[in-house]
Amino acid sequence: MDSTMNSVPDFEAFRPYLTILVRGQIPMSVQSRLDASDIVQETLLEAHRKQNQYDGSREPRQMAGWLRRLLSCNLADALRTHYRQQRDVRRELDVQRTLDESSLGLDHLLLAEDTTPSQRLDRNFRALKVAKALEQLPDNQKSAILLRYFQHASLEEIALSLETTKPATAGLLKRGLATLREQLREE
Repeated sequence: MDSTMNSVPDFEAFRPYLTILVRGQIPMSVQSRLDASDIVQETLLEAHRKQNQYDGSREPRQMAGWLRRLLSCNLADALRTHYRQQRDVRRELDVQRTLDESSLGLDHLLLAEDTTPSQRLDRNFRALKVAKALEQLPDNQKSAILLRYFQHASLEEIALSLETTKPATAGLLKRGLATLREQLREE
């Protein structure tokens, strides 16, 4: 019985990572009506219900990919429900593609390019640490970073969204990234 308990994947460790991915994909205009933590919670519950269907290894990269697929379905469902009365072809999203791109955005926040397999494995663990560190940032810094690196918004777009100036937005990004780097160095 203990061996069964030990074989249960630790999906909960991916909560900050999934939360950052979802927050990076929910348009700012919808964030007050769609809660990222609800979508992540549903995804983790689904992962536990379907854990017998997970045929990957315990390797974080494979687990993260499987969880991203579950997350993309849940996010697509939430967005579809939200936009049901507002059908517009421009709003249709390829959620899996954008979540994968968001995951790459998280990689861009990491300090160096990786060249060896051990460095790539280390990057997967760092991505989880970056997601946790992002969750600890003040909301305005976190929003600025998510908009810049996940939605590829310009400084002007971020400033408009956060109702601030471009120089203030640049400062938010600079301070947020400095705090992230410092937190990662401490570990």
